[in-house]
Order: sequence, then structure tokens, then C-alpha cells
Amino acid sequence: MAACMISLAAQHWPCAASSGGARSQFYVLDGTRPDAPEAGFWGRLLPILPHATKFALPREAPELLAELAAEVARRQEQRDEQASPIFMFIYNLGRFRDLQKEDDFGFGGSDDGKSASPAKQFSAIVREGPAVGVHTLVWCDSFSTVNRLLDRQTLRDFELRVLFQMNATDSSNLMDSPDAGRLGVNRAIFYDEAQGRAEKFRPYGLPTDEWLAWIRQQMQSRRAEGC
Repeated sequence: MAACMISLAAQHWPCAASSGGARSQFYVLDGTRPDAPEAGFWGRLLPILPHATKFALPREAPELLAELAAEVARRQEQRDEQASPIFMFIYNLGRFRDLQKEDDFGFGGSDDGKSASPAKQFSAIVREGPAVGVHTLVWCDSFSTVNRLLDRQTLRDFELRVLFQMNATDSSNLMDSPDAGRLGVNRAIFYDEAQGRAEKFRPYGLPTDEWLAWIRQQMQSRRAEGC
């Protein structure tokens, strides 16, 4: 996910001159456990980027989701399909209990933007966001967590998926194939559901502080050159 963010930051440079004053943004919902080896990483990465960023821990997520859901609704209403991109990263989805899918009987709030639950706002962002430039990237620890927090339609809205080592049943549920059940250590599969394409690869390691320092230099150099 760190590599994705850095790549997207390089592709979508926050240059007002080239985007009519609008700037690309990153929203990060960080569910990292305090005792995890990667704890604190997002706090080191985000200051490197010259983009506008917003950060939230699980308890702060509902406010950030409401803001983003309102922006998606505004873009839809105004048919603003040229707005600058917004990328929402959710790391460790299982820790965001407010996003747990609701039952099929509609309890838990109405559908209007102001009173919709965080779970419904999240589903709306994933479903409607890409058409108006709002994209979501999610990391989850297991298929059981995916199944607990995402309904079938929301899961289908994530057409691009990366699968790590898991059992054959979970693999079949995520990519219609047990191939991820045969993965070794430090291997993953990139799956494009729309094209029915799967590609095995070696996943990236967590960026080192030295590499992040180099990225900072590149960002600063590009900013100095102007847009």
C-alpha cells in the first residue's frame, strides 16, 4: 500500500497550474495495531508527500468518511467528473468496526447523506466514487474479515485484488480459483476480476527509512522545478 501511495503521488502531482486550482488528495484511515512492526509508518510517509493529506485512526474514521461521502455526493450532483482525484487508503479494515456491514432489513439509519451510517457511507464511496475521481484502496488481514465487513456488492466493486497465502476456499471466494492456496512465502497474486486475469508476483517489503529519504529528495526536487 505504501508503494501504491508513492506511485500515485508521483503520477498525480498536486500542481494547481495543471488542474485548474484543484489538487489531488490522500485520505488515510490507519488501523495499525500499536504493537505491530509497521506501527507509526504512515506518520513517517505522509509528511514526505507534497499533496494534501488527511489522517484518521479508527475512532476518528466516521467523521472522515462523512466528509468524503459528502464530496462524492457533491461531485455527482454537479456532474463534476473532472475534479482532481482523491485516494482513500484503509489499512487493516478489521479494526474499523463502524464499517461493519448492516443487516438486509435496513436498520441503522436512512439513506440521506447526513444520517447514513459510516458503513453505508463507505459502501457509497466505493460504489460511486470512481466515476467522480474518488478511489479506495483497502488492506484486510483475512477473508473472514472481508466477509464480515463487506457485502457481496461492495466486494465486487473492488475489481482489482491482491491475494497473499490463504486456504483454497478463501482463494476461490476472492478470485474464483484456489491458486492463492498454493502460494509460497513472500508470494502474492494480482487479480483483475473485470478481465479475469491473474498474475503471480513477489510483494514489496516495507519501504526503508533510507528509501523514504530518497523519495523526499525527489519530491522536493520536483517541487522546486515547478509544474
